[in-house]
Amino acid sequence: MCVKVKNVENLLGDKKMKKVFFLLVLGLGIILTACNDDGQSHEDNSDDEQADSLIPVEVNVLVEDEVPLGEVTLKAEVTHDGEPVTDAEEVSIEVWEKGHEGESEKIDATHVEDGIYEISYQFDQPGTYEMYAHVTAKSQHVMPKHEFQIIEE
Repeated sequence: MCVKVKNVENLLGDKKMKKVFFLLVLGLGIILTACNDDGQSHEDNSDDEQADSLIPVEVNVLVEDEVPLGEVTLKAEVTHDGEPVTDAEEVSIEVWEKGHEGESEKIDATHVEDGIYEISYQFDQPGTYEMYAHVTAKSQHVMPKHEFQIIEE
């Protein structure tokens, strides 16, 4: 069933009803426009964050395969999209003698320069050791494992 209206005045009646109808339509248009603009700016921000989280954080362990007995500096280089990460939420290094992971020691690393984080660790006996470089940055957690030898000189 279709109703044809030849004159809007017949539909709305007097001038007061026209004003109310016009203000109602205008107000609804303003509200919908404001909601649409606000939602778009949030989407733009979340797209940037999602794009950042798709680019992996890379961690390069900077420890030689053979290291002399004694105090050793263990380093990890953290990058994201080829750039050094200087503001990682967490960087720690976990060390243990191979076969004794339950006896590991986890130490918070210090940022020294250009995405390089380090700790000093005292090795009292030669052997094969393993380490994790635990890194949390850019909403990602990465923990590469590295094996190395402590040797007597």
